Amino acid sequence: MAERADGAVRRVNVSFSPPTPNGDLHLGHLAGPVLGSDVCARSQKILGNDVVYACSTDDNQTYVVTTAQRVGVTPEELIRQALDSTRRSLELAGVEVDLYERPDERYTTFVRDFFTHLWKHGAFDRREVHLPYDAEADEYRAEAFVTGRCPTCLAHARAGVCEACGLYNLPGALLASDAETALPTRPVSIWVLDLERYRSLLTHWYRVSDVPLRPDLQKVVDLTLAGRLPYIPITYPSTWGIQVDWDGPDAPPQAINAWPEIYVGHLHWPQRVRERGRAGCDEFVQFIGIDNGFYNAFVYVALKLLAVRHGLPVELPVTRTLTNQYYLLEGRKFSTSKGDVLWAGEYLEKAGRDRARFVLALTSPELQQSEFTEQVAEGTLSARFDTPLATIARTLGEKLAGRSVEAPPSAWWAAAIEASRRRFEAAYTLETFSIRKAAEALALHLEVLALRAGQVRADDASDVSGALLFLWTLRTLAWPVTPDLAGAVAAAFGADATGIPLLRDAAEPPAGEFRALSV
Repeated sequence: MAERADGAVRRVNVSFSPPTPNGDLHLGHLAGPVLGSDVCARSQKILGNDVVYACSTDDNQTYVVTTAQRVGVTPEELIRQALDSTRRSLELAGVEVDLYERPDERYTTFVRDFFTHLWKHGAFDRREVHLPYDAEADEYRAEAFVTGRCPTCLAHARAGVCEACGLYNLPGALLASDAETALPTRPVSIWVLDLERYRSLLTHWYRVSDVPLRPDLQKVVDLTLAGRLPYIPITYPSTWGIQVDWDGPDAPPQAINAWPEIYVGHLHWPQRVRERGRAGCDEFVQFIGIDNGFYNAFVYVALKLLAVRHGLPVELPVTRTLTNQYYLLEGRKFSTSKGDVLWAGEYLEKAGRDRARFVLALTSPELQQSEFTEQVAEGTLSARFDTPLATIARTLGEKLAGRSVEAPPSAWWAAAIEASRRRFEAAYTLETFSIRKAAEALALHLEVLALRAGQVRADDASDVSGALLFLWTLRTLAWPVTPDLAGAVAAAFGADATGIPLLRDAAEPPAGEFRALSV
């Protein structure tokens, strides 16, 4: 197994942004945080690390309420439907989470106790703010209920974080898109996390951290630190979400803001897996869309440091926040709430698990926006996955069926195996992790083998052994990206296809002879 500097096994927790249960996962979710986190968790396993991979649905978001109203069901019905559909899509995609649940009573108590502990220690401030007020419903409006223009970049936005620029805006700060229908604001007292109050805590964190941020998140951090840091509502006057009675039993109801709540979920769900006899983690890797970047970079860091300061049993592992930009559908960001989607489950059924994972990884919007069309995806799959695999299966089946690795590989094959292994390792190592690079390494491995397979000299044991060993390494190297292909390679040599292959054993020759590769 991979080891820490002290010789112990490296313990890694992996998670992705909890999906709002207002529908199935769409391809933007899958190509971004979901597939990225699964490939990461798998890659850490082949590196020999102790991995926990856990997440939940994000039931307390106001988007649940607005979507339920739009489609004519109750929020609870919508949550149950979404949980069933997202679980099915995760299974279709081969996303092997240790735990994927929805918030329950134990979780609710954990969240309420966490925030109440910080509130009792004075971490939050009570402040009067102006929030949009719906007089007809006699309710304050926030988050998904409020739309307008971002006061920073003028893009259409909902209250909270602008998806275009990634910066924070308060519900009452949005520029009204339609002055005639804009709700008036009314003052109300809520509890807030004043980030400016903790500026030195945050700047020190980033000054001493040696974990680089992806460029889009670094930009959010730099732009935010350049001005006065905002205050973030910790509670809203609402009956939706986890209720707290910090203002007394006779005060109007207040619920914990679902965005800060997500951080506590990142603590809770992996902990529920590790409490089954497994130690805590050294590193936490979280995969998010850039629209969650502000909360991760500021709110979650502040909550983590305040929890430690005020005596909560919170670890401070190395934290890697891996952002992605947006998948575009005809120039528009994938959005469940706006109906601009291609559903993950539908595409997975049409394309197949490995084919979908490969093309979504290869075109993932890791560092910049990426356009998706099924026509282009099919062309990419044909050229870089289907055709090379078919060539490999046919050519090696005809020339090398019944042969085995009986000699050291030739110098050419040895160099090719080492080069491909280095490419995959660079993609899988946490410090340089990239699913696009992993998919590109896989595409090149297939391309090289397809081109070279027809040239293998059947009377040269080192050439035969090299070709078979180059194919065999995919049992390990391909497992994080295309697990079915890895299983097919194992089966082609009569090997166990159910266990986790380890990278350190990738070049160890298979015991059995090559039969045929079924793809």
